[in-house]
Amino acid sequence: MSRLTSIDEAAPRLPLLVRPFQAGMTGWIVVFGATVVVLVGGAITSQKSLAAALPVLVIPVVVAFGFGIVQWWQVRSAGADRTSWWHLGAIPAAVLIWFLWPNVPNALNDANGSSAVSVCDNLPTDSTAACLHRAAPAVDAHNLAWWLGLALVAVAALLARRSRIAVWSSIPAAFAGCLLASSFLEQLVLHYQVVK
Repeated sequence: MSRLTSIDEAAPRLPLLVRPFQAGMTGWIVVFGATVVVLVGGAITSQKSLAAALPVLVIPVVVAFGFGIVQWWQVRSAGADRTSWWHLGAIPAAVLIWFLWPNVPNALNDANGSSAVSVCDNLPTDSTAACLHRAAPAVDAHNLAWWLGLALVAVAALLARRSRIAVWSSIPAAFAGCLLASSFLEQLVLHYQVVK
């Protein structure tokens, strides 16, 4: 018999997302990958239909938050140490991205996407009533997507003390919220460019 105890028998094995190195690498890959997919996908699908843009912008954020929630659960279940406070720096960065990133197409910069009337005033149309009928749902969807981006940042802040992945997922969520909001109004601009 050997007097040495193997490492596997000496300590219980921590879940993957609780181990510092593995959790850090997984988080970096997931969040960086989600950010790249959202930015590149948003650039590629900006002139495409919503059916193409929606999955490209939403799925990476869902995957990143999924990993974040799993990490939160594993850290909580294992009773591991909470993450350091400096990870909360991702939240102000995400809020700045959300606030400063353009969420209105260039053709509607004067309108700021604030109301259907201001959007229709900036579009080349002869029928204001028809434009308002199209613009109202687009502006509502724009506002909903934009504010949901901020809501995801707030959710990430709530998960921050137990999940580094969740808190850093706020950055691709902020980008996705702005790009998705912009794509709703971009569809309106594209429609009136084709009609013109």
